[in-house]
Amino acid sequence: MDYIKLTPKISDDWSRGNHYVTKEIPWAAERVRISMNSVQLESKLWLGSELKKISDSFNSVAVIGGWYMHFLGYILIDELNCKLVCNYEIDRDAVLISKKFNRRHNKNKKYKSYEENLFMADELREKKSGEVDLLINTSCEHMYHMKYILGKHFVNRPLCVLQSTDYEDYDDHINCVSSPDELADQAGLVDLYYSGTKVLGNGMNRFMVIGK
Repeated sequence: MDYIKLTPKISDDWSRGNHYVTKEIPWAAERVRISMNSVQLESKLWLGSELKKISDSFNSVAVIGGWYMHFLGYILIDELNCKLVCNYEIDRDAVLISKKFNRRHNKNKKYKSYEENLFMADELREKKSGEVDLLINTSCEHMYHMKYILGKHFVNRPLCVLQSTDYEDYDDHINCVSSPDELADQAGLVDLYYSGTKVLGNGMNRFMVIGK
């Protein structure tokens, strides 16, 4: 998967999303612009490419800290045929903006987004929609070890896709790792389907593991 298949529907959704930000949440415009840069897309396409080798369809997906979900939402739903994608975000603006970028999927009830910190929450909201069979976190460097969420919310461990980095120069990179092995160890993954490193266009190392 080297690209997202652009369609008029995607263009319409993203246009409406950008219009919403400009009109209703202008203070988020710079962060939205940053979220659409080439390295963000590069890492999401990498995820989609490797995940598709394992399975081309998932029933219920939980995304932890998915931000605006413009790239990842369309990769998961349009390209990988995921039936339901739920984004759990602690940033209220990101929740609202992500629903605009995923307007078509939200309307078709394939995409949901909640303002929720799963490290603190008592229960995963979308358990009523069936067992989550895929858990994704593409920004593990921003939060605590994923084994805490897995132990708290999942009796049956889903397939996990995790990304992180060793780049510590940002203040909000509170949990960087030095390798894919360290990332897998933080989550307690023992059965790995994929483990790798990608040097992004900005020179940053990106680590990814897929497993249980």
